Amino acid sequence: MTWTTASISPGQAAADPAAGPLGQLTLHERLDLAARLESRLVEHVLRRANEDAVRRQYEYVDAQVTGVADVGGPGPRDAMVLDGAVDMLVHAGPRGVGGSLVHRLLGDLPPGDGDGTDPAGLVLDDAEHALLEGWRDGGVLGYFIVTDLVDEHAVLHNLEDDLEYSVYTGCSEIRSEALARGLALSGRILPVGAAWIFADTPLVFARGTIVDVVRGVVALLTSTPCPAYRNPRTLARARELVADHHRAFRDLFGDVVVLGTASHVMDCYLRFKDRIGAPAEEFVLLSSLRDERWLPDDAADPDDAAFALVHHPVKGLRLLDSYAQLREVHTAPLEPWKAERLAQVLADPDVPSWVLGLLAERHPDHLDELYGVVLDEPGFVWARDGAEVLRDREPAAVRDEPGLVMASSIMGRVPPPDDEMTDVMPNS
Repeated sequence: MTWTTASISPGQAAADPAAGPLGQLTLHERLDLAARLESRLVEHVLRRANEDAVRRQYEYVDAQVTGVADVGGPGPRDAMVLDGAVDMLVHAGPRGVGGSLVHRLLGDLPPGDGDGTDPAGLVLDDAEHALLEGWRDGGVLGYFIVTDLVDEHAVLHNLEDDLEYSVYTGCSEIRSEALARGLALSGRILPVGAAWIFADTPLVFARGTIVDVVRGVVALLTSTPCPAYRNPRTLARARELVADHHRAFRDLFGDVVVLGTASHVMDCYLRFKDRIGAPAEEFVLLSSLRDERWLPDDAADPDDAAFALVHHPVKGLRLLDSYAQLREVHTAPLEPWKAERLAQVLADPDVPSWVLGLLAERHPDHLDELYGVVLDEPGFVWARDGAEVLRDREPAAVRDEPGLVMASSIMGRVPPPDDEMTDVMPNS
């Protein structure tokens, strides 16, 4: 299984529509229509015309899922990889870089160019198009525990965001009678008003593999905070903690930027970490705060003061090894190497947009000329156009997320390898 990082939009799991083309249908009719629509999308991707695109996506997914396949034990690996490949073409785009069939059907992008997502020949009625609007962000892809079974619905506890989802099983290949409380499964679910459907048949894990499933969730949460931040309580708590840290950073250093050699910056980082104390049990610090192993020895260049710790009131702490050069790029006079360097930075997602915004705020004198050259826009005015440039560099899904990795409640339930499975089951 491959994993997307897109956050669910605020209205995606809203109340059932009372008006519009879906308002004339009962809940079961909407659920059945949604299940049929998802099947049509999958069938469209699997057309003979898309064989080459599906094969390329299969090879990509096959190279990504070794560890996940091991979690499930022996089984139909080829079918799982194919399901993952088709799922990405429908909801995430080739190789997960966007351009999905859903986005093209909604008119967000032009028709695909041989990538398997060309919507030509697929015609939707008004009700199907209304359902598709709710699937624009890809629904929720993750690991779940079955906590309850009610008629044709399975209540799933998402191990990444600690939210529960009522998923209709009536038209999926896995019926509710095939599930049981306590089973772990993974897959994508899609919103249909306040209810959900499986995008495809989920992968159900054997009971004895629950510890490995939990460890997989922990690994995902420490690599990206996006899934956990679907939970509004988690998001609010993270923002509160980052704001506290920001005040502590400013109190300690008198500024939001600390410059110096590798050892000086590392010393400041340790002082800051000591000031804020041990992390609360519900979060861990981003990996960027643990990059001391990458810092060079000052003995190699005792005069190198290129490093910086920078703290943002929402995004948190970042360690940068190029801040001094970026500061020089943003100061007059404009020289050819500065425009070339800034062009490289704008294309590099590892340099946060908020850092560029901070530099622009502190060194405003030649921004118009500098960015006008880099963007080939002679009439560029930073005060008018700068915010859009920075916004376009970062995906909307992570633009306003705090710089902490929030932990699911499941992270506290990983036992030693020889403990019983029941010791790690979440509370129902």
